[in-house]
Amino acid sequence: MADSEFKSPREHKRVRFIKEVEVVGVGMHRCSDLSPGGLYLETVHEFPVDSVMTVRFKLRDTDEQAIKVTARVLYIHEGVGVGLSFVDLSPHDREKIEKFIKHKSKVV
Repeated sequence: MADSEFKSPREHKRVRFIKEVEVVGVGMHRCSDLSPGGLYLETVHEFPVDSVMTVRFKLRDTDEQAIKVTARVLYIHEGVGVGLSFVDLSPHDREKIEKFIKHKSKVV
């Protein structure tokens, strides 16, 4: 994809989200932003575009249950990170993320 494609308005509002995210079966990676549609993982690990993985993360450290969702690699920034799109986010978890983002947007 050309860089210009990433400058267009995004489908979902995203917020800074600095947390450790587990890529199930691979390990922990730092996340830098989150939206109801996906997240960005900072990693030097090579995940090919269109590869599918399961990720698990908590919105807040105090959350009892982590969000566990299948995600697909939309794009890569070699040696920096990957943009992931959620594939099967439950309506309940999507609502949790939307509320989290709305609250975080008011605070910032």
